[in-house]
Amino acid sequence: MVKSWNIWDFPDKINIILKNEIHEEFFNYMFQKFGGKRPYARFLGIYQNHVKNMHKGYSKNKEKIYNFYTPNWVFKKSLHLLNNNLKRKIENNIIAIKCMSTGNKVFNPKLPIKESPALYRIVAHLLGDGFAGKRKVPYYANTCKELREQFKTDLKIFGDLESYERTPNTTPCLHFPKVISDILKHILDIEFTRPNKLPQNIFNASKECKKEFVKAFFDDEGTISTNLAIGMNNLNLMGEIKTLVESLDIQTNKISKGKSSSGGICYYFSIPKKEILKFKDNLGFDHPIKLERLKLWLKIKERNQTQRTRPLEWSRCEILRLLKEKPMTTFDLSKELLLTINGIYLHLNFLKNSEMITCKGFKNKKIWYLV
Repeated sequence: MVKSWNIWDFPDKINIILKNEIHEEFFNYMFQKFGGKRPYARFLGIYQNHVKNMHKGYSKNKEKIYNFYTPNWVFKKSLHLLNNNLKRKIENNIIAIKCMSTGNKVFNPKLPIKESPALYRIVAHLLGDGFAGKRKVPYYANTCKELREQFKTDLKIFGDLESYERTPNTTPCLHFPKVISDILKHILDIEFTRPNKLPQNIFNASKECKKEFVKAFFDDEGTISTNLAIGMNNLNLMGEIKTLVESLDIQTNKISKGKSSSGGICYYFSIPKKEILKFKDNLGFDHPIKLERLKLWLKIKERNQTQRTRPLEWSRCEILRLLKEKPMTTFDLSKELLLTINGIYLHLNFLKNSEMITCKGFKNKKIWYLV
C-alpha cells in the first residue's frame, strides 16, 4: 500500500494560507465552539490579540502592516473538534504553505503527499549532494545539468514553486523553498545535515521507489572507472545503502574504509564485476557521463572476452596517432581503444616517461598532448 501524508502530518511550525472563505469558516467555527475569541485563545495557550491577528491575516505596528499567517499547530490542536467536512475543506483549499522563519512559498500544494519515485529521488539527492540547514535556504549541488533539471522537475510533486540557481564556487546549486526540506525531515524522521541513516519507509516502499532512490545515490556518490563503487563518510549510512542494493537482487562486496578526495575518512563498497551488467539493466545511471562510462566498461569487458590481447606497440602507436589529431582525455582514449583505465595508463605513463607525450589536469580528467 502506498503511504501518504496529509497536512496534519506536516511540522507544527509551517504556515498555512487558506482561501478567504475557508479561513473565515474555520475561525468562526472555533469561536462558536468555544464561545468567543478569548476562550479559544486560552485553549490554544496564546494571547487573544494573537488569535485576532491570525483571524484578520495581518498585524499593525506603527502604521506598518505585516502579514500574519496561521501556523499548522493551530489546525492540528483544533483537529479533534473539526467535523470531517471542514477537515476536507481546509486541506482542499490551501493557497500556499511556507516556513515560519524564511523561504519562498509553495503554492497550490498537492495533498496528500504520496510515496513516489520522484519523492525518494529528492530525498536521496538531499542526503547525497544536498544541503538543508536550520536557517538557510536548502539546495542541491551538482555539476551535472541533467540531474539538476530532473531535481527541479521532481520538486513539482509538492505544488507550484520557484527555484533558482547560484554558483558560489565551481558547482551550481539549485535552491528551492525551505518548507519542502522541513516537511521531508519531519515526515521521514531524517536529517539532511550530517545524515546518519536512511528513511525507514524506503525499505518497505515499492521496488520502483527503491530503484530510483538507489540510482540517485549512485548518480551523486557513485564512481565507475576501474570498478563500480559508492562511498560516503558515514558507516551506518553506507551499511543501509548496501542493504537496499542487495534487496534489489544485486550482490555487493564488503564495506571498506579509505580516504575521500578531500582527505577525510570514507566508507565504500563496490559491485562485483559479474553483477555490473545486472546493475546496468536494473538500475543504471541518470548521470549521462557515468552511464557512458558504465557502458564503456561493459564494452571493454566483452572485447577482452572475445578478442586476443593486442601488442603493446600497436596500442602506443594508436595513442600517438589519436593525439596527433587533437589532445584527448584519459577517458576518451580509453573509449577509442577499448582499454580499461588501468590499461590505458600503462601506455600513457610509458609514453610520458619516454617524453613523447605530456598532460595537464588531475586524475581521470587529465588532458594528454603530444610533446
